Amino acid sequence: MAEQQYFSGFDSEPEEISRSAQKREAQAVRKLADDLAKLGSEAFNALTFPDDEVKQALLTARSLKRNSDERRRQLQYAAKLMRNYDLAPLKQELSMQGASAAVDPNAMRLEHLRSELIASGAPAINALCALIYDIDRNKLRTLVKKAQQEVLKEQSAKPALRELYQYLKSSFAQSKVAIPASLLN
Repeated sequence: MAEQQYFSGFDSEPEEISRSAQKREAQAVRKLADDLAKLGSEAFNALTFPDDEVKQALLTARSLKRNSDERRRQLQYAAKLMRNYDLAPLKQELSMQGASAAVDPNAMRLEHLRSELIASGAPAINALCALIYDIDRNKLRTLVKKAQQEVLKEQSAKPALRELYQYLKSSFAQSKVAIPASLLN
């Protein structure tokens, strides 16, 4: 009788990426190129691109009509160029920029409020707590203190700033209170 041998082919990870996985990665890069093309000019110019050719391809795509085939093809070309580079730093820069006014109309007001809380401290916290009664004062004070420390240390990654922004955003959404101009000095 033939002796059965152990086949290790299924126990190890495949050496090649499947075609579906390659398509998913290409689709993600295409989506990133589309998101970059939709940015405003100031936000777009603030980004650092891996290559000048990629930036030029995206600039060309931005100049074309929104829903045209030319733009779609140009974005595909930009995505093809982008696949040759590590896109993690570019994705991180894009996520650090925050929400655009089209996505969240209160984004700029929330950022101004966050800056005012960091600059003023206790008086701004008291004014905000008077506006929204059910806000957690201790959590807000802690988040502001952490954000102030991050600003002083001038760290590149600022998780406390983002956390403070998200907390303010959720608090205003829950309370359904508009951000008054009196808090934005």
